[in-house]
Amino acid sequence: MDLQAKTNWFNVNDGKSSGVVIGLSVQEDNAEVLGRMPNGRLDKDRLNTVFAGMVASLEHLGFSDILSNPKQRTITVPSATPRDKSRIQIKLLEYERSLGGMGLLAPSSTYHHFAVGLTGEKMSSSKPKTTIFLRDDLATVEKKIKRAFSGGQATVEEHRRIGGNPDIDVAYRYMMYFFEDDDSYLAEINADYRAGKILAGEMKQLCIDRATAWLGDLHDMRDQTAHLVKDFLASDAR
Repeated sequence: MDLQAKTNWFNVNDGKSSGVVIGLSVQEDNAEVLGRMPNGRLDKDRLNTVFAGMVASLEHLGFSDILSNPKQRTITVPSATPRDKSRIQIKLLEYERSLGGMGLLAPSSTYHHFAVGLTGEKMSSSKPKTTIFLRDDLATVEKKIKRAFSGGQATVEEHRRIGGNPDIDVAYRYMMYFFEDDDSYLAEINADYRAGKILAGEMKQLCIDRATAWLGDLHDMRDQTAHLVKDFLASDAR
């Protein structure tokens, strides 16, 4: 949402007493399109063309009291109400995209999954047993996963009869979050775990295999590129 607000070319705000005020947001990647030439001077014809396009977009919404002021780089619509702001913004985002901009609209909501710690509780950098660190050696990773919180039953017999719960099983959740990209495979082992076909220890081993392969590749790539790190550091940080 922060990205959306920073990249929009046209800012739609409430007027001081009433109406809506639209201002230009001139940025490095849109400066020339909005009339600023490479030498820093203003291309008034180009700016006027941009404002004419903005006015035309607003006229399509039925506004007739549009006050365009390219010199101040603002447009005021006195009759617009707060309820009109979203309509105006969407229309101007369409216009922005026609000019080559991204025209991003903020989502109405976002949804997140909480990645639990290995113990089934919150991760904490001060508690190494709760998470896997990128610099952990593979033996440590294997040991941590083997001790991870399980969604299995107390005995093998009970697990075969009742099945496990992948919703709370850390090994399964870590594969889902970090180490396994194949959704169909995840769905398959999810169903088998619930049916008792896969034991808790087997689920942990599946996670170990994928986690150690992923981290092993990461360690190899880090070793291969370690000599390049200094090229990205400031001279006083080397």
